[in-house]
Amino acid sequence: MKKANKKQVNNNGCQHVQLGGVAYYDDKQYFLFSPDSVNQGVVEAFRRHGVAQQMQDGTFDFVAVSKPKSQSELIKKLAHGRLSKTKDGAIQLTLKVFFHEGLNIAQTLAVESAEGADALVDYQLKR
Repeated sequence: MKKANKKQVNNNGCQHVQLGGVAYYDDKQYFLFSPDSVNQGVVEAFRRHGVAQQMQDGTFDFVAVSKPKSQSELIKKLAHGRLSKTKDGAIQLTLKVFFHEGLNIAQTLAVESAEGADALVDYQLKR
């Protein structure tokens, strides 16, 4: 007896799909689900980090984990980085310059650090 695929839309706009079939799992790297009836497009493709586990009743559960939002406050965006105030109150200057950009890296770091320092003075004066 084959179970029909069920598709339901919740009142919060979430799509819930129930599929019958067989799952294959190999060495914590590969998971494949083969539905009983081929019904392409029922589940849209997605790429997410998450936690997958087999429950005590044998069902397979996957919960997507959202990327944590930045907890720093942007003070100034720079050409090769940013100046921020972190959650713990520290001031953080991040600069990243690639060799292939053809710039004098030492000079670029010095100039942008000075821009960051000026932005920090303005930031402190406004507070």
